Amino acid sequence: DRETREATELAELYRANATELTRFATMLVGPGRAEDVVSEAMTRVLATVPAATVANLRAYLYRAVLNQSRRTLRSDDARRRREHRFIASHVTATAVEPDEEVSAAVADLSDRQRAVVFFTYWQDLEPRAIAAVLDISEGAVRRHLARARARLRRILADESR
Repeated sequence: DRETREATELAELYRANATELTRFATMLVGPGRAEDVVSEAMTRVLATVPAATVANLRAYLYRAVLNQSRRTLRSDDARRRREHRFIASHVTATAVEPDEEVSAAVADLSDRQRAVVFFTYWQDLEPRAIAAVLDISEGAVRRHLARARARLRRILADESR
């Protein structure tokens, strides 16, 4: 039937262009998110668009990846803004400020890792409390903290040489 034929056509077109679509997404959202963006875009395309109504399917796939990239980046930005607003409104100033080297190293961490490091070392919160503040699981707090510590060790070791 026509729907099956269209889905097969889209799937073949995707397979033929998957590498290029992923490269495109990598340029837009970075290597860590590219495959997810392409996957989400293709899921939307397959669920909503009959291939017969699209004149240039290849261009349509690229537009779908672009639009999904925009949605992903907007969502990430909104999450970061919420986290920063929450931190700004719920955190008191700390008496101990880190030295420049440590501040620069912490600045190289992801937003989530920086938040976990801040709450752990400057606010002296336990993982359970940090999880409640950031609305993530306690396991995620521990994972972000472990990754942040490993990265800080590497950065600070390189700077001390």
